[in-house]
Amino acid sequence: MDRVELGTKASLKNRKFKFPNAFVVLFFIIVIVSICTYIVPSGSYDRILVDGRTVVDPSTFKYIEQTPIGVFEMFKAIPIGIQNTANLIIMILIIGGAINLVNETGAIESAVITLKDKIGDKRASLVLGGIVLFFGTLGAFVGMLEAAIPFAALSIGICISLGYDVLVGVSLPFIGIVMGFTAGPTNPWTVGVGHLIGELPVYSGITYRIIIFAIYMIVSIAYIVKYGNKVKKDKSKSLVYDIDFSHINSDDGEKKIDFTVKRKIILLMFIMTLSAVVFGTLKLKWGTTEMSATYIIGATLIGIVNGFDGDTIAVKFLDGGKSLFVAAMAIGVSRSIQVIMEQGHIADTIINNVSGIISSFPLWISGICMFILQCFINFFIPSGSGQALITLPTMLPISDIVGLNRQIAILAYQFGDGITNLFYPTVGCLIGFLEFSKIPFKKWIRYIMPLVGILFMINVILLTLAVAINYGPY
Repeated sequence: MDRVELGTKASLKNRKFKFPNAFVVLFFIIVIVSICTYIVPSGSYDRILVDGRTVVDPSTFKYIEQTPIGVFEMFKAIPIGIQNTANLIIMILIIGGAINLVNETGAIESAVITLKDKIGDKRASLVLGGIVLFFGTLGAFVGMLEAAIPFAALSIGICISLGYDVLVGVSLPFIGIVMGFTAGPTNPWTVGVGHLIGELPVYSGITYRIIIFAIYMIVSIAYIVKYGNKVKKDKSKSLVYDIDFSHINSDDGEKKIDFTVKRKIILLMFIMTLSAVVFGTLKLKWGTTEMSATYIIGATLIGIVNGFDGDTIAVKFLDGGKSLFVAAMAIGVSRSIQVIMEQGHIADTIINNVSGIISSFPLWISGICMFILQCFINFFIPSGSGQALITLPTMLPISDIVGLNRQIAILAYQFGDGITNLFYPTVGCLIGFLEFSKIPFKKWIRYIMPLVGILFMINVILLTLAVAINYGPY
């Protein structure tokens, strides 16, 4: 009997907590929201058109007859949500295909290696800054995140060859791409989706976001370089000094992939494709269909220039789409939560009550409240676009009621989604980097949290400034 009890205790002790799959979390939220339609009183606002946008008329809230959602209606909401986001899902799959094609040409990887070779080992800090900026640009203007994981070996190899540690090697692509993703001047997953939901001109307000991107890059580079120089002078100062990293092949950073004329042309073509998308959305009022078509054209031409035949282009493109299929479907499933709230008529009741609380604060505090709320939500819904579809349909009407610019509400959502990606264990990109490098999560937390604290304060200042200048439009 004692042995059984001891065995049971030992097995319980050794059993590690595993956070549920994102779809399991989403399904639990769907069930909870469906139950709430029986508990939360149904209510409704009138919607009116203002400058072509549908906004809440704050003086028209009224309680209406309860409309609870049954079990079958709950399950029906899932395909309805997917159908409602079909254009967005298609665009995500197409962008995934385009990015994969570019990755397969070796253009991005060879550009990183060339950057390191050009700057040289003697100016190692410039190498670190250049790589952070490179990945930051990919996050900011393309919205790459998980696609940075394959560059972990390359970055770690470069950093070890320069005398730094594995933490620095992981930091360069990960922190760079997360902070670029957060600023997101033309990030299609956060800003693009947010603007579509908010009925704002897609990528409007880009100037302020570029300034934010520059601030993020300066702060991130300074933080990494400060730690890296300390480690370079004294290896024992490394937070991972006592960890065996023999599984990592340090020669990966020396792997030679020539930045040929062809790869330079391909990188230029990719930049031109992104520029065309930005120009089209800002000047020609393009939607998801036109953006998707542009990515298809750019990817196809890149494949041809690289010498891929038709079959190879198709396979590489489809492989990229497959890699983002889960993320794309999460967007559709996320949208079903809003479908249930709308059918159960509880969304407006929540909006009415939350806006009543937030409206009692000054506007700049309202923006900060939204930012903190999004930080909390991102733990459970680490998908940027999925979080937008769940929270913004509620947060944007609240911003209308309290008099906060919609552009600022979306900025608060970006900040909340973004900086928490640096340390939440539910973020796939972070776990991917840590799993590859074998850096213990507690070591990463010790390393990253001072930077998170700095960025939190910077975001509060940036939101306050956005309110002061009435960052817009709308």
